Amino acid sequence: MTGPFANLSQLVHCSDAELETLVEQADFGAFVASRDLPPLRERLLRLEREQGITDVHRRFSDKLLATGARLVETPRYIGMQRCFALSPDGRHLAIASNRLEESHGGDVRIWELATGRVVDAVGFETTLVGSTREPSCLQWSPSGEWLGVILNQVVVGVLRAFAGTLPSFTADVTRRWGSPPAWSVSNPAHVANTGHLPAWCWSPDETRLFISTLGPDGALGCVVPFKEGTRVDEDSEGLRWCPARLGGQPSRSRPHTWVRWSPDGSRIHGYCKDEFVLEPGAASSQEPHPSASVIDLRSGDLAYRFDELKLPVAFSPDGAGLAYGKEPPRLADGHTGQTVADLGQHTKVRIHAIEEYVWSRDGQRLAVLINGYEFPQVLIFESGKLLCHVDLKRRSFGPASRSGDLGRWAWSPDGSMGACLLREGGGTIELWKVGASARLLRKIEGVRGIDGLAWGADDTLVGTGHHDIAFWDVNTGLLRFQTSLELEPGRVPPPSDWNPWPDEDARFIPTARGWDFTRVQQDGAVVCPPGSREKLEPRLMFSVAGRHAWPWRWAVGTRHARWEDAAPWPVTPPAEAPFEERHVPVPEGETLAARDARHAKWGFLKQYNAPTWPLDHYRAEPVFTHGPAINRDNLKKYLGQGVMLRQTQYGTWYALGALLEVTDEGILLHPRAPIGSYRERLLSFRDILWIGPAVPLETTEG
Repeated sequence: MTGPFANLSQLVHCSDAELETLVEQADFGAFVASRDLPPLRERLLRLEREQGITDVHRRFSDKLLATGARLVETPRYIGMQRCFALSPDGRHLAIASNRLEESHGGDVRIWELATGRVVDAVGFETTLVGSTREPSCLQWSPSGEWLGVILNQVVVGVLRAFAGTLPSFTADVTRRWGSPPAWSVSNPAHVANTGHLPAWCWSPDETRLFISTLGPDGALGCVVPFKEGTRVDEDSEGLRWCPARLGGQPSRSRPHTWVRWSPDGSRIHGYCKDEFVLEPGAASSQEPHPSASVIDLRSGDLAYRFDELKLPVAFSPDGAGLAYGKEPPRLADGHTGQTVADLGQHTKVRIHAIEEYVWSRDGQRLAVLINGYEFPQVLIFESGKLLCHVDLKRRSFGPASRSGDLGRWAWSPDGSMGACLLREGGGTIELWKVGASARLLRKIEGVRGIDGLAWGADDTLVGTGHHDIAFWDVNTGLLRFQTSLELEPGRVPPPSDWNPWPDEDARFIPTARGWDFTRVQQDGAVVCPPGSREKLEPRLMFSVAGRHAWPWRWAVGTRHARWEDAAPWPVTPPAEAPFEERHVPVPEGETLAARDARHAKWGFLKQYNAPTWPLDHYRAEPVFTHGPAINRDNLKKYLGQGVMLRQTQYGTWYALGALLEVTDEGILLHPRAPIGSYRERLLSFRDILWIGPAVPLETTEG
């Protein structure tokens, strides 16, 4: 049978019996993954829902995987997600993230939107990837063949997408001119030639990068030739510095903090959040201010600099439009910097403060998110004129993303619909049809941990947060996949010396009294204790052509996939007891002042149990999480016992110690938690994400 997968209608609508015939006749020499795999996968998912995994799943898997595929595990635990970039075709989302131990490298992963699973991953063992300080630290090339990412806050590294390989190109051009000035730091020698976080962008033809940085003779960036397998620095041949003169004179500007290359290749447009231009005769007390400007690439000079800019700001995709200002919203010509419209002039909505500007992909429509306190709105403009407004009826916008890559409004690919993230109900997404009037299509409720939205291809909406990611079908509002990538409350990463495979990244699954360690091997074998297989199996996918997820479970029983029961190496438990009873010395004849001093340091206790093992040898059980559950009544029963807790919302700050006192406001812990005000005696409840009595973990030997 020639090209059996070309008739997609037959594949989607065939009966189970016809599907069995198709698998026998299929010629996978004519199989095209981008065309044939999605409908085949959808048909087999339907069969699995109706009958479970059948021999048809195994036979298709055996033939498909014979052409080659990589086994990829969608992670269960990672550090904070820092940067996000939707692929040009809208089918994949790239994310740069920390490791759980934040100082130990990071990862770039590519998620397939249709399945909500990882299909490609590149790990950096000692290199930090991305940043939350500025947007666009992670960018796809226009064709989607390359991914560029900031490395160690200084270098731009480019890797081939969907190949699972480290960057084959790096540009390190900020160190000589971009390090902090000696007068601004306490130890100038420590920062000499350290470089800085650069804004950067791709040329439309993918042959060059523009990197925004200070350069020789007042330059504001350089054009870097891109060629796979090369490493570029300030002295490399082929660099072209942009002198950035303005009106024939040095501009004295600061580098852009966000840039894009115009589609026609002639300009770099961007903005600077903290411009500081000290012109001759200007007051020395001048304050930094935002500015927008355009670099003419033919001359390398500024076409203009717009110093009256007010944040927030957003250039249209082609750079022709510039929306800016908190109150009122304005629209400027992106080519000249001239203001062309006051967007709030002809609206009946009271504009208090602008939260975000979001352009549609074709640049024809602009969503203006207005925080009106009691009356937040989204105004929709088309070609600079008001089209409609979305009345949120006193609902409030969701939290703002720290990265700035994704916002609280996401346009559909054709610009006819929008998704808006709101706080109500712990998190809600509303889908709106926009036109001459706005119409609410549906609500997606129970959205937690999400602060950014992206509307991709295949009718998929993706929501991301620091530790969360979720994928929905926009036609039905049904959830395709959702996961929190953060450790469960009461847990910290297991001891590194418990990992049976010390030369590889630890993968682990919590058990009632310890951890199960797992290993995914490229030959399809998966090592996992039987008790944790149900948790691991949904996260195992073969990556076909590097882009499409094929469930590993469908191949179990074939030559391509199997479970293994290899027992982890035994770990010797610590010799000492997990807690030691200690006494607080109380001198005879203690004065009232000395007693008060003792109570301030040790509470009212005369003895307590001190944990003796490292923090990662315990778990908290029960665990009380941030909010009303962390209170005096719930914690006072554990006075004198060892407790574990986690502080702050973003870092991995854990503490282990003895609970010496509980009040209505906080706790006294010994030793003190790693962060917090040391002027305050107590650690406030509001600074604790979770807390609970420390329970020793069991080693593999039990």
